[in-house]
Amino acid sequence: MNKQKNDSSTANKRYVYVQKDGDDFSSIKIVEGKYKDVIYKYGKVQFANNEQPDGNLPLQFQWTLLRKPEELDLDIDQPAFIKYIGDILVEILDEKIKDGTILDDK
Repeated sequence: MNKQKNDSSTANKRYVYVQKDGDDFSSIKIVEGKYKDVIYKYGKVQFANNEQPDGNLPLQFQWTLLRKPEELDLDIDQPAFIKYIGDILVEILDEKIKDGTILDDK
């Protein structure tokens, strides 16, 4: 992962888009905080079939860890980490809805 995309939509955020030469997809690199320098990509994203008791419809997503700093003791099933990258996903989706670039695969 050596190409970093710093466009205006990701400036001053906790993540940037990165892309490895030859790949057709962008990944996410966390640039601050506890998970700094972790790189991962999202897979399938969808809403859950059932609402939670509070009326919220949870977002479900697949993801793949691509790189993490050696010194970072990261259990990838850690609820705090899953929530963190879930929050980033919500930010990304919100941006894409606002700028009209979100794609529908139907």
